Amino acid sequence: MDLIPPLLHHLPPLLKVEVVEHSSQPPDPWAGYKRCLQNLPDCTHLLILQDDAQPVPGFADVLPSIACDVPVCLWMSAVPANAAARARRARGRYISLGPAAFVPLVAVLWPRQVAVEFAEWAETAARLTRADDGNVARWMRQTKQEFRVCVPSIVEHNDFTPTVK
Repeated sequence: MDLIPPLLHHLPPLLKVEVVEHSSQPPDPWAGYKRCLQNLPDCTHLLILQDDAQPVPGFADVLPSIACDVPVCLWMSAVPANAAARARRARGRYISLGPAAFVPLVAVLWPRQVAVEFAEWAETAARLTRADDGNVARWMRQTKQEFRVCVPSIVEHNDFTPTVK
């Protein structure tokens, strides 16, 4: 099933959309994510969405108000229990995603410069795995890079269908 057309339907107001495709056997999410970080356009922020992300109605309208100087995960996923409890009490747009074992990468709005810094780190980092979310979490912990999670999530995702085994 081609997931790209429904996804693109939610993005027309955005200035530039580029589809970066990757496939491998066995599936390698990290290789695909790295491709998204190459040859970045001249912009202030970079939105990286998995093809199975499902933006909520009004996604494109609210996205500019979410952009900030740190990466923002647009889907909460199964973040640690204490983050979920903080989200229920959140009064703002975000909660902080403290040091974590993974960063939910289904949909992330990256400040361009932070994406560049992450890509540069990844070029020399040892022992990276196929787990893109784990690699980003490792960088977050090593560099003390702040990540935020959008509250409420503005992307839906069926996290119970494994894409990598």
